[in-house]
Amino acid sequence: MMQSIPLLLAPAGSMRPLKTALRFGADAVYCGVKQYGLRAQAGNFDEQELAQAVQLAHAAGAKLYLTLNIFAQDGDLPGMLRMAHAARDMGVDAVIVSDLGAIARIAREVPGLSVHVSTQASTTNSETARVYRALGASRVVLARELTLAQIEAMAAQLHGEIELEAFVHGAACMAYSGRCMLSSFLTGRSANRGACSQPCRWTYTLHERTRPDEALPIEEDEHGTAILSSRDICMMDHLPRLLSSGLSCLKIEGRMKTEIYIATVVGAYRRAMNAWARDPQAYEADEALHEELRAELDKVSHRVYDTGFYFGQPQVCGGAVGVTQASEYMGYVLDVSGGVALVEMKNRFFVGDKLETVTPHGSRPFTVEDIVIDRTGEHVGVVSVPLERVRIPCGESLAAGDLLRGPVRNRKSAL
Repeated sequence: MMQSIPLLLAPAGSMRPLKTALRFGADAVYCGVKQYGLRAQAGNFDEQELAQAVQLAHAAGAKLYLTLNIFAQDGDLPGMLRMAHAARDMGVDAVIVSDLGAIARIAREVPGLSVHVSTQASTTNSETARVYRALGASRVVLARELTLAQIEAMAAQLHGEIELEAFVHGAACMAYSGRCMLSSFLTGRSANRGACSQPCRWTYTLHERTRPDEALPIEEDEHGTAILSSRDICMMDHLPRLLSSGLSCLKIEGRMKTEIYIATVVGAYRRAMNAWARDPQAYEADEALHEELRAELDKVSHRVYDTGFYFGQPQVCGGAVGVTQASEYMGYVLDVSGGVALVEMKNRFFVGDKLETVTPHGSRPFTVEDIVIDRTGEHVGVVSVPLERVRIPCGESLAAGDLLRGPVRNRKSAL
């Protein structure tokens, strides 16, 4: 008998990552429209695309949440309310909101639309959660600065009065709950209004006052110096405790991420959560599965992993210099017919290359036996043009929506 477990919530910056999240097992997906969200550089959805996204999510038995989580100014509120009405009418399951006034007005003026309080609101105690419940919210996305013990205590205090959600994987912000002013100061682009330029990821040097022309490195490796850059959160090793913590939803960060990231991370957490739900003891004893899933998470582009604030102060608050990955994105499977896959190429690969399939059931070895340019029918040994469509034999090892990855070569990726 399957144990009851929290929802797995995945990000989607555009339509293909959304489809990928649903295919790889997300229970819910969160996305944004062109305005009012905190990821203005993501592809985002127009209203017609959002309506299509809702239909796709619901057809897959999943929910769709819309981010309206900027800190609003007076001029923003009418548009946010109009968007909330439109979202409700097209079947969006909830909106994620951070601004106190926007939370109150949407809950009051758009009946039938659930309101989730964004992590930007910095909720760190049960009394604040009750205040949001009184305003009409049904869920609170907790501040990332809480420990797991504090989350468990909050859940016990609230007795299900309001749902609790927490980020369990992905990038973390160097500022409290993501409320950062660096981007505004340095570039004029407000992180709190969706236009963060991520200056915490930039390279910095130190200057002594009497020697202003002499730059002093702070902590440098071959990538440079980034004293403000936080590590990525990864709670895979602590999943059983998360699943028993009282959280209603486990959230993956990444609306700026590609479909290979979504497929790999969502797929790994889905497999782990399902295995625990089937048999918690067997899951905790299955070290081979744990190693496989940890290796999966290492294959995507990421900064050094740690557990954020879940077990107290992060091991390193800064110095997560650069990114690392064990594999790179080779292709997206558009269609399969007669044992031949139509693949949109992402990075160069050759006939004879040993790649891996990325499927909802895990990854498997895959050898490229032939490459045919789809638009010309020409058989080639290699294709170096990004987004070229090629046909490759695959037998029954691939299906539409699967992906291919391969080893990182000593060169700059095509994409």
